[in-house]
Amino acid sequence: MIEICKLTKRRVEPTSKELPHKYEQVKVFSMSVGHGVGTVDFMECIEKIKEEDYKNIVEQCEDYAQFKLGNLTKYFEVEIFPEHAEKLIPQMPDCSLKDIFSSLKEGFIVIRKSI
Repeated sequence: MIEICKLTKRRVEPTSKELPHKYEQVKVFSMSVGHGVGTVDFMECIEKIKEEDYKNIVEQCEDYAQFKLGNLTKYFEVEIFPEHAEKLIPQMPDCSLKDIFSSLKEGFIVIRKSI
């Protein structure tokens, strides 16, 4: 299964009282190991695609999109930033993934291959 994840919240204030307990634990861990002091990125899975369907999408793409999206088989994770999305959109067939890229104005999308 292929997971499409999107950055949903970029910053968490270290002193926020409104943070749910489980996210408070993530914040404490990330700050204690020195990652992004005062900031935590939250990714949310916004769609799941069958691996066969993903391969069909990639096969219908033009060169750059085949290269960028095809890297999933090699690295098991691909990051898509707005500047990548701009290049990908015209090279992709109509599909939900193209719609997701079209709505990407800030942050990024991560495509993950689950094991």
